[in-house]
Amino acid sequence: MSNKQPITPAMKFSICSTGLKGMSIEEVLEAAARIELDGVELWDGHLEAYLDSGGTTYELGRYLLEHKLSVPVISTYAAFSQNEEADLQQVQRAARWAAELGCPRVRTFAGHLPSRESDRSIWNCVSSGLSEASKACAGHGVRLAIEMHNRTLADTMESIAKLLDRGGPELELIFDGFNFFVDHLDPLPALNRFYPRITHVHFKNYKWNRQDWAQSVPVSVLQGDSDHRAILRKLAELEYDGYVSFEYFGDQVLELTQLSCLEVKQELSGGGAIVLEPECGGNRSK
Repeated sequence: MSNKQPITPAMKFSICSTGLKGMSIEEVLEAAARIELDGVELWDGHLEAYLDSGGTTYELGRYLLEHKLSVPVISTYAAFSQNEEADLQQVQRAARWAAELGCPRVRTFAGHLPSRESDRSIWNCVSSGLSEASKACAGHGVRLAIEMHNRTLADTMESIAKLLDRGGPELELIFDGFNFFVDHLDPLPALNRFYPRITHVHFKNYKWNRQDWAQSVPVSVLQGDSDHRAILRKLAELEYDGYVSFEYFGDQVLELTQLSCLEVKQELSGGGAIVLEPECGGNRSK
């Protein structure tokens, strides 16, 4: 018999709608409710399309309530290293929507180049942009969160520390261990070091082809080459009670999200392996 004690899962689970760009926002919410998630991390493009078609944030809020879903993050692709003014406007718009939907934060990236390839001008531009965007978010009562991500300034422990220091105490961090794995970095030290600033988590996993990334195969989070079981156990040990967003792209977004969520819940409860016929259907896109 195993001596491992079950862990009561306190965290909540959502799906990144960035992986479902071919679906309408209504279809995304219906799919999330169908596979019994707690929320949807909304791509700002989904919101823009919904509002442009005549919808309102009030109506969307009612739709979310009907489906018993929350929005933990509105995700933008702002990066503040190529067009700072446009990125700031994008974040300001997302912050306004976030406030109207009761969403606590807006996601941004930190630049478009790896930290080792970024000169002082890029660092200054990104730092300035993040500072202004953070103030804009605060003006709407929400927070700005940068995602730790390979090929951005937030790609090492040292660069993340530098960004958080420059961004001030209001700037949050979205933890994504897989984005460290692809650069041969252990994500657990980052989780321990930055946990007080981590307010949201991304999960995804692959059978990873280091010679040709495009040939990598997405799999459920506990079956891939990145040790997400260790990350999950550490989050539970830290009593993390925020959202974990499953972030997949391609043809099996809903299937992999459903299987990943059940795997994670089973692991947290101390159970064994899951055998599941994943959900099919839906208009998924890359």
